[in-house]
Amino acid sequence: MNTFCIPFFQELERDFELLKSTYSNIIEHSQKMIFFLEKKLKQINKWVKTFCFATEKDEIYFFRELKPSLVSKILYYKYILKIESTLPPGKKGKRKHYIKALNKASLSGKENREFYEYYRSRATYNDNNYFIRRPYKDIIRDHSMLLFFDSKISTSHDYQVASLISADMLINYLERKIDEIDNKSGTNNYGQPLNYSRSGTKIDLVELIYALKHANLINNGNTDVKELATHIGKIFNNRIRR
Repeated sequence: MNTFCIPFFQELERDFELLKSTYSNIIEHSQKMIFFLEKKLKQINKWVKTFCFATEKDEIYFFRELKPSLVSKILYYKYILKIESTLPPGKKGKRKHYIKALNKASLSGKENREFYEYYRSRATYNDNNYFIRRPYKDIIRDHSMLLFFDSKISTSHDYQVASLISADMLINYLERKIDEIDNKSGTNNYGQPLNYSRSGTKIDLVELIYALKHANLINNGNTDVKELATHIGKIFNNRIRR
């Protein structure tokens, strides 16, 4: 790809993971994350604005996979900041607030059903139209928001991919917050927890977790390995250390 691009995203992910564990207050945490990620976005936009990719495959990979992975995090933390900073007092108020946000997040991307189904099915046949930069803007076909985007740093659909990824992350967060409220108030309707026991070794279970992560089968690969291990460990009544 490029001596700048790949190391940039590797460093980004490393710093992001370190920063995630720095702040316990969700509002302060979101603010710091947004500041950090937007600074990174400015850097990568400055680079890509004048960079010519060697192949269309490289350009598609950048705008379908790499850039959306960064932009989606910014969108996610901006949603979190807005939701948490307007959170009402009391369990009922908080639960209603989270459910309203969850319903809204669940509709993300549905207005463009064709692209939503294309991306969710992991299709690639139209990637040249969606993820290659164009020197012009189609005022008839393009989303109105794209008329204000810089075509040197964006394609017609990389932002839509970021929106879908951030919606998945947000839904996961909101469902977790609702579950926390329900569990504390004893209002969940799941009944008594089932006791499952694993038949294989702990190594088998760890390999399964990493396989789910790298195959992007859980939240499109946007779930942290440690978080995934914690949840699966609870299912099998087994703590999994990384």
